[in-house]
Amino acid sequence: MIKKALKTLKRAPVRAVAVLLFAAVISMIICALQASNEAELRNYEEVWQSVPITVTVTDPTGKNDGDLLISPWVLSLFTDDTPVKFYDDSAEKKYSDPVEELSLAAYLKDVQSMMYTPISTINGTNYTSAAGTTMLYGISSLPCDKQLLPENGCEITWYEGYDESIFAGEELLCIVPEGMVERYDNGGEADLYFSGRSNIPFIHRDENGEFLWVDGELVVEFPKVEYNCSLKIVGTYTAGDEKSIYCPYPVIDKVYDELRKNKIIRVLSATLSDNSRLDEFREKASYCFLEPSPNAKKTAWGVSVDYGTLPYITEKNYSYALDIDDNNLFDLSAILEDSIKFNRTVTVFVVILSVISGFLVGFLMVRRRKRDIMLMRMVGESNARVYAGFALEQMICIILGIVIGGAYYKWNPINNLAIFAFAYFIALSLALAIFMSKELIKNIKEDE
Repeated sequence: MIKKALKTLKRAPVRAVAVLLFAAVISMIICALQASNEAELRNYEEVWQSVPITVTVTDPTGKNDGDLLISPWVLSLFTDDTPVKFYDDSAEKKYSDPVEELSLAAYLKDVQSMMYTPISTINGTNYTSAAGTTMLYGISSLPCDKQLLPENGCEITWYEGYDESIFAGEELLCIVPEGMVERYDNGGEADLYFSGRSNIPFIHRDENGEFLWVDGELVVEFPKVEYNCSLKIVGTYTAGDEKSIYCPYPVIDKVYDELRKNKIIRVLSATLSDNSRLDEFREKASYCFLEPSPNAKKTAWGVSVDYGTLPYITEKNYSYALDIDDNNLFDLSAILEDSIKFNRTVTVFVVILSVISGFLVGFLMVRRRKRDIMLMRMVGESNARVYAGFALEQMICIILGIVIGGAYYKWNPINNLAIFAFAYFIALSLALAIFMSKELIKNIKEDE
């Protein structure tokens, strides 16, 4: 029967080619739309992973002007796998069991922080200006201090072999104001001297090792401290106050340790390491961070944090807010979601249109072959054989058209192509059934 169908197609090549081309074009459109949908989905997934989501610690109002008073435990939340322990201040034994243990390090990467401290002398000279005392800033990257950014008029001149990557390291390097290096250049070194009193109390003990009390008061001293360090000058800048020295964050971290000072972090931010965990991160962070609000007020927590500075001393903290900058991500996602929805709508429309067109073309092909069908019936062919032969001819053309049209896209989606072929087959079957349900004489009269 297949050989007979092929012979019949050869006798009417124009009709065969028309059906084949019709099937090929429809198949190509269906597959192209599917490829477009899949590309949009890939773009959507890439956007979710590639667009950075920055989280920045702010005060409750959302203000982050580089002069916050952020406690070290907040940095520990961002960087340490060891959880920070929170204790209930209202409990009778607040040093027993923590009410919460939390770490956010698994969610974050590229943690950026900044601290600063006043410098007593530079290369043996007290360097002051009308604007105030010279400060040593420890930063993780240039954006930690907005006055170093080009858009704010800052121009940094790096010495040969150095660039902003120095702030990602731990070497004793720095950049200084252009005017300062001209005045205090010491063979490319900035000799810094720090002095003052520690703000970490030293609690005296008696000969038995117990805390020393005099007249009912604990004997506490804030000892005088001093520290020297030399930083190699590897660049200069012109902007802002032009009275600050910038070094890698680990350098100033060591300065704080040597001066026995409680560390006060001024800027703290990070990037979400996996955007798909945004909701999970937001839920975890909500325990100790507020949503920024312009009308928020600084209120005390009902918990304290023990960060191990001294035994049995916890810090009474005030709440911080966390600004999660996901606007770019959701703006781009919304655009891509609209595009995906549009493509899906077009795909459904094309599939429906292909079903209807397949139905109509199948029906028309039967009407054009009425004479052939009548002749086959007149010579004694049964309805079943007529139906099988004609349907086989058409399905050969349809299947070849689908194979050719969908080859470039590897016949994806095969289910939509199958729906199109099935619709054509149903249309063909319905047209043949209608035609062959009539008496042969009546069909002949209608054809005259």
